Amino acid sequence: MKSLSRKSGVIVGIIGLVIIGYTEGWGVDWKYYGTNEDGSYFYDTESITRPSKNLIEVWVQSAYSQKSISHWMREGGKDFQDLDFTLISLELNCVERSARYLRIVFYSKNGKVFYPIDNDEWHFIAPDSMIESLHKEVCK
Repeated sequence: MKSLSRKSGVIVGIIGLVIIGYTEGWGVDWKYYGTNEDGSYFYDTESITRPSKNLIEVWVQSAYSQKSISHWMREGGKDFQDLDFTLISLELNCVERSARYLRIVFYSKNGKVFYPIDNDEWHFIAPDSMIESLHKEVCK
């Protein structure tokens, strides 16, 4: 009996180490940078890269408010009724104060990806916007 409980303890310990190693290996460190009527916004400090001197790429997470989910349902239909959050691959031009969304992925409350979008158009960063808040955080 002792041998069986010892083996079980070792197995549980190994599984725990694998889980901890996996989450640390994932390298996600979400940092809050603001809230507005649409929801709360975070960026992954571990994902920040500089493809060139003036450009920064970063992953952003948008956690939606109920008001924003209702808006998405009106615009996009029933698919959005279970909307939970989006992950956005974003590129910022720190000098020209512009941004472009490289990839936007919508996730449902059960973790299902249901509406991925690719887009590469540059847009001016509007004053007092969430993107401006992010720009101030990462383009220091």
